[in-house]
Amino acid sequence: MRFEAPINDSWTFAAGFEPSWVAAPLLGEAVELPHTAVELPLSYFDETSYQRPFTYQRVIPWEDRFEGREVHLHFEGAMADATVWLDGEEVARHRDGFTPFEARLTGHLTRGDNLVTVRIDGSENPEIPPFGGQIDYLTYAGIYRDVWLKLADAVSIANLKVETSGELTDAKGVRVTGFVANPTNAAFSGTALVELCNVDGTVLHQQSTDVSGNTFSVAFDNVVNFIKGTPTNIVNPGALQVRR
Repeated sequence: MRFEAPINDSWTFAAGFEPSWVAAPLLGEAVELPHTAVELPLSYFDETSYQRPFTYQRVIPWEDRFEGREVHLHFEGAMADATVWLDGEEVARHRDGFTPFEARLTGHLTRGDNLVTVRIDGSENPEIPPFGGQIDYLTYAGIYRDVWLKLADAVSIANLKVETSGELTDAKGVRVTGFVANPTNAAFSGTALVELCNVDGTVLHQQSTDVSGNTFSVAFDNVVNFIKGTPTNIVNPGALQVRR
């Protein structure tokens, strides 16, 4: 089964960046995420204070459950140019301050302590959103959203897209498209069970489909509210279940 847990504690932070830091423990400040690299006063601030690199580090100890699994770090947001190393080896680069990204650790983890180093550069770069246009707000540097440790099978469901039709009618059509994560391009076949549920977990509709490629899709027609007086939130991810 999929496992996700926040790892926002036990990070070390330092202003600046040196290439030698990616492979050695950092002497810095103990911090928890979310974190801003520089706190500015309410007045007389200088936005160039955070337009430079900063470094975050955390140790991820080996766990037996990592064996044979896909292991990722999921960053919900880091401003703005992020590079991730594991024990000195670069495993991810993300140049966008507003979208999430993942660092795949599979195949790089060793038994013992594994050192994750993240370089965050808050410098204005016209090639990185939101820079390159006119903005009227501050873009504080740092890992400003949660970071998650994610474990999944070698082949798993990466994401879902839910589309509805007939929004102004009582009966709606719902199409669910699933996207499969298969980093090693392994040959596989299986079945996905898609369930549309009420907010209390009651299954209203379900449908199975064979899965062997990068995507799968199912369609539900004439979806109506079966429980009088209780709205059925069919497009809320919390009301949608997909099982292998």
